[in-house]
This record gives sequence, structure tokens and C-alpha cells, in this order.
Amino acid sequence: MTEAGTSPETRERPFRDAEVRSELRKYLQGETSPYRNMVLIEELGLCQGLARIDLLTVSGVLHGYEIKSSRDRLTRLASQAATYNRVLDRVTLVVCRRHVEAALQLVPTWWGVLLAHGSAEAVSLSQIRPAGKNPDQDPRALVELLWRDEALELLAHHNAAAGVRSKPRPAVWDRVCEVLEPTEIQSAVRSRLKTRRARATPA
Repeated sequence: MTEAGTSPETRERPFRDAEVRSELRKYLQGETSPYRNMVLIEELGLCQGLARIDLLTVSGVLHGYEIKSSRDRLTRLASQAATYNRVLDRVTLVVCRRHVEAALQLVPTWWGVLLAHGSAEAVSLSQIRPAGKNPDQDPRALVELLWRDEALELLAHHNAAAGVRSKPRPAVWDRVCEVLEPTEIQSAVRSRLKTRRARATPA
């Protein structure tokens, strides 16, 4: 990956989401990538489907990647960002050149930004800024990534499942937040997401 601006393109064809997504997957799964031991999940719903993150890497952190290609509009970015900020440890916006200035006004300064650029032959990614740590993660929103049986199993491990085994998911999630510390919830969610992926057929 090169630094943004080292090879500026004055004229670029519009990039489709699929092209940018393919290049992002290659980067994240590349041999030199610091995330080569990660689990990658596509189109994961957050906050009970309020928004979907395009790509999520699960390693020591939950790092979401939101793509805004040349053909996308930014009308939903602010509301998407509000949801991502509740759940994810880190977020990176992958954006085309025409959207950079406007997009930077819509996302927090701790978000990372990758520029998608290139020619008719290929899309390249250049880092504008790295992602920082989310300062305002909401453990209650994060715990909603657990399936009900996963949350109950977690509570049982802490001898705290009594009284909620027959309750709906919100009550189970509430109990998890009462019993576990935020760092324990973070670890549990990462572990369960990795376990689900290990059971699934690789993409």
C-alpha cells in the first residue's frame, strides 16, 4: 500500500462497489497484511439490523470497513457512522477520490480512511489516515452481536443464567451487561464470531 498522493490520478473512471471490495479483501488477506490471521465477515448486521458494515475483521479487535465507491452517495453515512460507533472497536472508511472531502466531514477523527483510486485496469488503495480506538463503544450494543444461545452459554459459565433462560433476547443481553465487564464482553463477542466463522464454509 502506498501513501495517498504519491501517484495522483487526474482522471479516473467510476469504481463499482464490487471492485473496491475485491481489492480490499486482497489487501486484508494478503501475505504482508498485519491481519493475515484474522477472520473476515461480510455484511454483518449491527444493532439488530439497524445498519450493516460492508466488511468486518475479527482479530484482537473488531475492525469494520465501510465502502463508498464512485457510484455511492453519502446520504446514509452519518446515520451508519452513528451505529458503527456504538459497536466497533475501530472503523475505516474506504472512499473514492470524489467523496473524500465530504466524507471526512461526516465521520469521527478516530476513523481510518483508505482512498480507492487507480486506472481502467485496476483499483489501488492508499492510506489517508490509520484507524484509532473507538472512545465511546456501547457494551449493550456490542453484546447484541451474540446469539441468544451464545449469551446464555456465557451467563452459565459465570453462574448467572438463572432467571433468564426463558426470557427473550433483550433480557438475556441485559443480564450479560450486568454480570460482565466491558472488556469481558469484547473478548466474548470476538471469540463467538471467530467460532461461528470456523464452523462456516470459507468464502
